[in-house]
Amino acid sequence: MRPDALRRGATTALVVFLLLAGLTVSATFFQVRRSVQSLGGSVRFAALDSMVTVYFDRHSIPHLFGSTRADAFRAQGYIHANERLWQMELFQRTARGQLAELFGEPALMTDRFLRTLDLWGVAESSLRALPASDRRLLEAYAEGVNERIATWTGPWPPEFLLLGIQPTPWEPASSLAIAKLMALDLAEWRTEISRMLASQRLDAARYAYLELPYPDWGPTIVPDGSWLPAAMPDATTAQAATAAQAVSTTATTRSAPPESTGGPGPVSGAGAGWDPFEFLSGFGLNASNSWAVAGIRTKSRQPLLASDMHLSLRAPATWYVNAVHGDAEGYHVAGLSIPGAPGVVVGYNRDIAWAFTNGMVDDTDLAVEEASADGRTYRQGNGWRPFAVRFDTIRVRGLDEPVVHRVRETVRGPVISDVLSGVESTLSLLWTAWLPTTEVSGLLAMNGAEDPNEFERAVRQFELPHQNVVYITTHGVLGYRLSGTIPQRDGWTGRRPVPATRVPDAWTGFWPPDSFPSMQAPASGYLATANNLQRRDLFGRVGSEYPVPFRARRIEDRLAEQMAWDVDLMRDLQLDTHSLLAERLAPRAAAAADRAGAADVAGSLRAWDYDVSIVSTEATVFHIWLYRLRELIAADEFDEFDGWEYFPTSALLKVLEDGGGPWVDDVRTDHVEALEELETAAMRVALQWQGLAWGAIHRETSVHPMGRVGWLERLFGFNVGPYPGPGGPGTVRPGSGSWAALDSTAWLPPIVGAYGPSERFVAEMAPGASLGRFLLPTGQSGNPLSSHYRDMLTRWAAGDLIPVPLYRDDARDLAVRTLQLLAR
Repeated sequence: MRPDALRRGATTALVVFLLLAGLTVSATFFQVRRSVQSLGGSVRFAALDSMVTVYFDRHSIPHLFGSTRADAFRAQGYIHANERLWQMELFQRTARGQLAELFGEPALMTDRFLRTLDLWGVAESSLRALPASDRRLLEAYAEGVNERIATWTGPWPPEFLLLGIQPTPWEPASSLAIAKLMALDLAEWRTEISRMLASQRLDAARYAYLELPYPDWGPTIVPDGSWLPAAMPDATTAQAATAAQAVSTTATTRSAPPESTGGPGPVSGAGAGWDPFEFLSGFGLNASNSWAVAGIRTKSRQPLLASDMHLSLRAPATWYVNAVHGDAEGYHVAGLSIPGAPGVVVGYNRDIAWAFTNGMVDDTDLAVEEASADGRTYRQGNGWRPFAVRFDTIRVRGLDEPVVHRVRETVRGPVISDVLSGVESTLSLLWTAWLPTTEVSGLLAMNGAEDPNEFERAVRQFELPHQNVVYITTHGVLGYRLSGTIPQRDGWTGRRPVPATRVPDAWTGFWPPDSFPSMQAPASGYLATANNLQRRDLFGRVGSEYPVPFRARRIEDRLAEQMAWDVDLMRDLQLDTHSLLAERLAPRAAAAADRAGAADVAGSLRAWDYDVSIVSTEATVFHIWLYRLRELIAADEFDEFDGWEYFPTSALLKVLEDGGGPWVDDVRTDHVEALEELETAAMRVALQWQGLAWGAIHRETSVHPMGRVGWLERLFGFNVGPYPGPGGPGTVRPGSGSWAALDSTAWLPPIVGAYGPSERFVAEMAPGASLGRFLLPTGQSGNPLSSHYRDMLTRWAAGDLIPVPLYRDDARDLAVRTLQLLAR
């Protein structure tokens, strides 16, 4: 056959193939659309004791009305699975360390890390420690999830079909495992390793910039003199002895799993482009804002509360908005739930509204073990002891045989350095999450609390993860209490790993709840938390990794100057993008622009109002200058840190305030650089983007694991965004970006990030007339083919909030669909 005929035949064959492939893909796509499940009518549900009615508003926010909490939670599990089945599957597989089954070898080291921690075994231990009544409620919730899976019609959601998997049945331990994942995301062990490596590789003059005190200008949550803690626990008490025993025995009592921001620090062996902590960085409340205002400072004379929790932005959203009612038990709560757990995490009932921010508690320690040359034993006391060893099998997509994973453990905890690269020391992890914790009991009790005393008792049970809890009541009480578990440390702060001899049998005890900072009825008439220090004398005792408190300072200043707060003003403060960081540093940027010969830019920076809005051109120049300057100052010292860089914002500010210092000179050159020289060089780079609005180069996206596969993203639209991102580092409405990175590309526009407010919530509390308003950056549905997958995004930029009332008549009036779950 002639070559031209071959070409014509090949072309015809290719056309036919593409046509058939297109028809197949189109048919598959329209088939997958049937995975969006009905949310109306009536269905039978055998496990129910009585009928549950669910009203859905036009945003698909459900109001579930059952007779008992058990029935209400069965219905909530049913609805969660209906709307967020893939998200719940991913939560459960992450906790079990089964991501490689889905994503292949690139996820293997993430699974190794998770199996080493044995989060699933820890969740099962916590389940056994719960009161029987709370276990039954978790069982009821799981019944609802599994009922929805069992009665599913049509195809599974797209992710299941693309990966060729079936949903995993839900267990009560699955709900508890989510709390363990959140606690892991908040734990500071990565920062502690980074500090250890920095102390080993940097000279003392440079390292001094990495451990700075809390700034004098930074506000604290509890004003000095307003609260006095109880005496610290005595290490010889029975409580301390029991706690130490509980931690020291976890290595031998935790069972292996069945079939078994972030921050710095890679997991070894991760594939190219794979973030090994990607599935962990969306669980913890890494940074957040919350504040409350008493009636004396509001227009309505009723107290107000605001919450916006800052997370890695995920599609679907981390949260699911719902109202849950158990009428016969007087249980009425609305708010932000996590798909996979009953009740709500943050929200309000008819008496109390509450909000969370990360308490910045240091609840981990790393012990440097002395191991034998063959790695079989470690020094314990005056002798040597064999490592406890357990083996696990990990199934990996694409591999014929499962991978055998070995875990070494000491009396203090598992050896996590075995699954980390760039760490030569043998490090075992002490973590409060190893304890059987009662956070579910605490959260359920908070949901149903009717007065401040009952609520505070509930907060004391919320042992994991650590949170600043702010609340208001219908009778005008403002309150604050820190929750969590705080280890007692004898003679060290926990900022860096310590020799195992300092913790021979793990921690000696924990702070009793009465010693946690708390407060009611502040004289100022307001309370605010923004991950700032609880009280000045607690620095280094509760924690020491607090962000530079620009957000806290701005919120405090705004609360102090305003006396007629209402819902709109609370919302406006959540959207505030005034930068105190720019106030401090923009004059230096302007001087650098003058030296770079850009007098017009210098004048613009001096006239700037420091608002990091999406239309600001000054914000563009300032932040690119700042990001580039940070790299010029610090990147050379971290060239060989293998991902464990640690140069916090506080260190950069100190360098600039000192006018130089040891960090300024580039150790890779013979020339001795000066600070002004680096500032000018950074400005020459920033001037390349002058005139561009901040929103044009600074974007946000709520990301989906499959959204990074180009053709899948084009077909299904898994990601939500990108869209212009207002705000920057340190603004109340935080900006997304690669502020932590020190490589040469992180600061280059366009800056597209996936971090920011994960929700907004404002509550106004009044007897018989309380109302909470909520908003997500995406939508309620987890199915990208649903009209409710991204429908809240249009309201997100404006900050419009959606009312979610707590009374049946109001819910019925808002309903566009009604679902009846009928008892058989």
